[in-house]
Amino acid sequence: MRFVVRSSANSGISGTVLAAVLAAFGALLLLAPTSSAGGGGPSADSLQLATGGPAPGNAATILTVQGTASRSASYDGAVARFSVRVLRDSILAAVSDGNSAVASIAAAVDARCTAAAMSDADGSTTDACVSPRGLQTLGIRIEEEFDYTDQGRISEGFLYENRLSIAIEGTEFAGGLVDLVIRAGGDSVRFEGLGFTTSQRAEIERLALLDAIDSARLTARTIADHMGYQIVRIVEVNPRESYQVELDSGRGEAIPAAAAPAPTRVFAGQAVITSRVSLTFELRPR
Repeated sequence: MRFVVRSSANSGISGTVLAAVLAAFGALLLLAPTSSAGGGGPSADSLQLATGGPAPGNAATILTVQGTASRSASYDGAVARFSVRVLRDSILAAVSDGNSAVASIAAAVDARCTAAAMSDADGSTTDACVSPRGLQTLGIRIEEEFDYTDQGRISEGFLYENRLSIAIEGTEFAGGLVDLVIRAGGDSVRFEGLGFTTSQRAEIERLALLDAIDSARLTARTIADHMGYQIVRIVEVNPRESYQVELDSGRGEAIPAAAAPAPTRVFAGQAVITSRVSLTFELRPR
């Protein structure tokens, strides 16, 4: 939590006095509770946004407070990112073998995944692979690879690289998706990461922002009361960029199917979304 107090020359309170008061009050701020968004209607001293400057003859003290709050949301989707890399002596061989590996992965996805959820006979969809968009091409690169030695540049062959991704609904099949891609692509696959997503991000971000506003308002009231001031109005509201804690499986080298017979297990957990806001208040002595 960070706050700034600015006082005009005619306010009767010097910057040194204000700094001393705020320093003495720092421990209390750390213990101040945070109210939650949506927890009832506004109180009698709820703040309203106003415009215009202070009334003539009354010097205003400006207080800026930052509020931060976090909310959690369960992941309900996953995205796998991988590439097919093939190095061959000729460009035609590299392209042909690379395209064959990609075709094998595409066939496995088509055979296992559906564009919409389909329930089993017992109504269960736990092991379903639901991918509305299917495979997505992120980029294709074909170029000659070189090794630089004391004797100069030596050609190692031609590299075919096809970067792909696939998004699925739900997280239950995330481990199965890893296995599907690696087994279908074989040694040519480089699995670059498995990330989780939440369709509730916008709503959770909004609720976290409301919590952050409540936190900043409570802190401002506490400071004003302790200093013998009253809050006149909110001068400025400045939401900061929200951020999300991401869970990613990292990067890994190709794993042949024979070397990885056990199914891959993943644990999605939850997304933690944090919102921040800066509120500026006008204060006057009581």
